[in-house]
Amino acid sequence: MKEPSLVALSRAEKAVWITALLANAVALWMVFAYAPVEVVMGPVQKIFYYHVPSAMTGYALVFLAFIFSCLFLWKEQGVWDVLAHSAAEVGWVFLTLVLITGPIWGRSAWGKWWVWEPRLTTALILWLMYTAYFLLRLFSRHDSRSARIAAILAIIAFFNVPVVHQAVKWWGSVVHPKKVTLIIPMKITFFTSMAAVLLLGTAFMLTRIRVGFQENIRLARAEEDE
Repeated sequence: MKEPSLVALSRAEKAVWITALLANAVALWMVFAYAPVEVVMGPVQKIFYYHVPSAMTGYALVFLAFIFSCLFLWKEQGVWDVLAHSAAEVGWVFLTLVLITGPIWGRSAWGKWWVWEPRLTTALILWLMYTAYFLLRLFSRHDSRSARIAAILAIIAFFNVPVVHQAVKWWGSVVHPKKVTLIIPMKITFFTSMAAVLLLGTAFMLTRIRVGFQENIRLARAEEDE
């Protein structure tokens, strides 16, 4: 598989960024001006509209990292490594947002920053696994051996995603409900926020891919000059 044109990638990146920023502007307006205040938890419940979409976007990105890592181990082509690295790194950012917004919501809603319940615990383990991936890529040499180790780690880490998603159903939870009931304005706001955050994740992903390809070009030129 050939690396995509950086010019075409840059154009797509700009278009997606503009769309993502507009979508998030609309989503934020809906969160604070359109969606009603939840009766029990109050205004802090509005974190939900970005907390859950951030989690779903993080899941989608680490799933892409899983697919691209498998393709890299199979094909051994650098383009798949760049795609896997980009998806995992941006996915890690969104998983970090989940672990930041969750305790803020929990402190106001339930009086505690952190509870060692199944979903929170498995989510922390997932974040730590991708943190290990991030640190491995950050401090390792840019060689095929390091890339293969990182790909294996990304594949293993992804298998924790279904565990996090199903944790409440399997083991119960003192803070996470099994089912959330939303009235129509809340549903519309939630799905708008979901689309906006997914677009934001796509924009970050395209930027990271472009940077990854540019880094590969720089390293290739440096090797040629040696």
